[in-house]
Amino acid sequence: MSNPEENQEIKNLEAVAEIEDDAARDLSVYVPEKHRKPGETAFAIIATVFGVLGYYFALDMTSENYSSPSVFPKLASVIIIICGLICIFKACKKEAPEAGSPNVFRYLLPKDVIVVLVLLLVYCIALPRLHFIPSSYVFMVIGMIYLHRGKYIWQSFVISAAAMAVLVVIFRYVFLVILP
Repeated sequence: MSNPEENQEIKNLEAVAEIEDDAARDLSVYVPEKHRKPGETAFAIIATVFGVLGYYFALDMTSENYSSPSVFPKLASVIIIICGLICIFKACKKEAPEAGSPNVFRYLLPKDVIVVLVLLLVYCIALPRLHFIPSSYVFMVIGMIYLHRGKYIWQSFVISAAAMAVLVVIFRYVFLVILP
């Protein structure tokens, strides 16, 4: 019989082996996934539909000349349609999402994405009241501190100040844009 300390040590070694397997994975070799991601087929269908709609609306733009303004929207729409159809075909060849995989909303909107979207909403509300420079600086600082999980606080203040200085110089003095 093994004692609890040995069992814990075995568990720790297995956990380290799993981490090393993930870290040592060779990213230069493409290994296709067996299972679809949540919402993969639906996204491919929606992209294809938008491509078809884009092409349809581009038909009304101008004549059929190659130099008409509708050439690039038509070309982009055709590329979107082709890519969407390829994605549909590939998604249909894969197995259904794994039983333990998250639903579409949890997969597309993890906690960090939701927090940043809330920060963006607060930023949009604060922008007209505080103006561009203070609201952008506060948004960058809070966003960086959150994404660094509370670490590198002073670096967040300094990097945000430097980024704001560069943005102000470029847009206000080089491009002569009046900032809100």
